[in-house]
Amino acid sequence: MKKIKAINLAMPVSAIILGVIASMLLIALTGVSPLSVLETLLKDGFGLSGKVAPLFMTLGTSTPLMLTGLAAMLGFKVGVFSIAQEGQYVMGAIIAAWLGASLNLPSPIAVPMIMILSMAVAALYGLIPALLKVKLGVNEIISSIMMNNIAAYVLEYLVAFPMRADAGQKAQSAVINRDYWLYQFVYGSRWGISFVIAVVLLIVAYFVIFKTGKGYKVRMVGQNINFASYGGIRSDKVIITTLTTGAAIAGLAGCMEVLGNYHRIMTGFSSGLGFDGLSVAMLGMSHPAGVFIVSILLAGIRQGAQLGLQISLSVPRELGAVLIALVILFVAVSDVYRPALERLLSRKERKNRRKEG
Repeated sequence: MKKIKAINLAMPVSAIILGVIASMLLIALTGVSPLSVLETLLKDGFGLSGKVAPLFMTLGTSTPLMLTGLAAMLGFKVGVFSIAQEGQYVMGAIIAAWLGASLNLPSPIAVPMIMILSMAVAALYGLIPALLKVKLGVNEIISSIMMNNIAAYVLEYLVAFPMRADAGQKAQSAVINRDYWLYQFVYGSRWGISFVIAVVLLIVAYFVIFKTGKGYKVRMVGQNINFASYGGIRSDKVIITTLTTGAAIAGLAGCMEVLGNYHRIMTGFSSGLGFDGLSVAMLGMSHPAGVFIVSILLAGIRQGAQLGLQISLSVPRELGAVLIALVILFVAVSDVYRPALERLLSRKERKNRRKEG
């Protein structure tokens, strides 16, 4: 068991190290110092200097990644590669923007109501591909892509017509009631109460998945659905419940981005955040702690690339995306170097036993 845990920890760490090395080699070909790039990424992604410290901005940016990553992770846990988080994120944001601009209730009542209804609508939206998968055997990737496209077009229609705030050049909804804005710890950083909510949900997910009977059922279905069914677990029910729970969490991510950061929705609101959750779940090895760490890491890389590389070193900020893509690539081909890691850990374990003996 200890060896398995060590391997699971070594895999993402190795992928990150290999991704960084490959990126540094590419940077060296452009004539820019790889060490300068790495230093800039760390300083502008995780530094504490300046009026608004880059670390605080990274923590704020990591919040939706944690939630969409958690949503994707739940799908992985039941053996379903769902990529529907993008559409669910958008649906949650739509409900939050609509209710936030139309409700006239005290904020202690309105804000929880907006969150709950956003999660409920996203869960219902996530129920569709879940039912198609379980009842009709429809491939979840195909149905998820279709649902994502539908949500994107619904968003474009709503901000262009019924929810449009003005006749400006950019289609966008009205600003939500200021009383409903979520509190930010450092103004302008996007780091606020939504980050705390995301962390709490990750902690709850850990205890539910690994410490409860329901979590055991989820893990059994994901590991071997036939064995789980033979053991009396209603696999269909577990898959549907887990996927709709993940959809609700993705919807909450969209809701809190509206309440905490943008305060409205507009054309191109999502920009791929739902798909980023898949990367987070994969790199985090489908574990809540991994999702937390990887969310902050990816947010910091992007933050450093945007603020540091492009401004300070005249290096395109897309380099951050290249680094992330390389890390994901090394995770995808982990079977190539996994045996070498296992041999290395086994050798180390034997040495430790000899010392103890």
